[in-house]
Amino acid sequence: MDPYIKGNQELWNEWADINYHSDFYDVAGFVAHPINFPEGGIIRAGVGDVAGKSLLHLQCHFGKDTLRFALLGAHVTGIDFSEQAIGYARELANRMQLPATFIQTALYDLPQHLTEQFDVVFTSQGVLGWLPDLQRWGQIVAQFLKPGGTFFILEGHPTMLMFDEESAELRLKYSYFHSDDPIVIEPHSGNYADPTATVTHREYSWQHSMADIVNALLTHGLQIEYLREYPFMGWQGFPALVQQDGEWSMPADQPQLPLSFAIRAHKPEV
Repeated sequence: MDPYIKGNQELWNEWADINYHSDFYDVAGFVAHPINFPEGGIIRAGVGDVAGKSLLHLQCHFGKDTLRFALLGAHVTGIDFSEQAIGYARELANRMQLPATFIQTALYDLPQHLTEQFDVVFTSQGVLGWLPDLQRWGQIVAQFLKPGGTFFILEGHPTMLMFDEESAELRLKYSYFHSDDPIVIEPHSGNYADPTATVTHREYSWQHSMADIVNALLTHGLQIEYLREYPFMGWQGFPALVQQDGEWSMPADQPQLPLSFAIRAHKPEV
């Protein structure tokens, strides 16, 4: 395994323990009211009716959205590289008595574990920055999507990822454009789910422009139905953002930034 991906795997094993027990993820609330996607209908509308369909959730963490789709009637498979996260996903599925398959694997290694193609391939919220090569990601999406199938992503906007995640003022810190060398963040107190948690592993991440994302899908034969941008996102990407109606955005009296985007695409029929 690539040493950077291995390092992130160790980080996400640590984060999985933090996240599963955090107020941010509110597992108890999810079990009580699991059908409510937190993104104001964007995911439900983008993925469409999943009843009776097979659905592959890439980088599923501990499977909350995977299990939401199971409740909507999909035959779900979730994959993630964190052993801890997949363990929690299986525990949660058993607790909720929901049929779901969870596979522990790095995304690029998925063809070693799975051959099935799916009606829907889905991924969302804080996933692409952990991948060094989006062309390989696009290949995986296309490989596991049936002809005529739907791909949907809701993700943090590349522009948002340029800002200093610690500065109270809006300050550019990172390049918009991709570099093969990762951004390295040393261990620090807390993560996005619990700012008080103890974290002992480095983070390795990569910037990807919107062109990188779109071209990774087009290169591998997908046809894009829409690209939409939104002035809100699912976590506090930097301190200037404020929480409103369960999402994070710039204060209402400030100029608005693109903070997230959605792409819906399909694989043409053969």
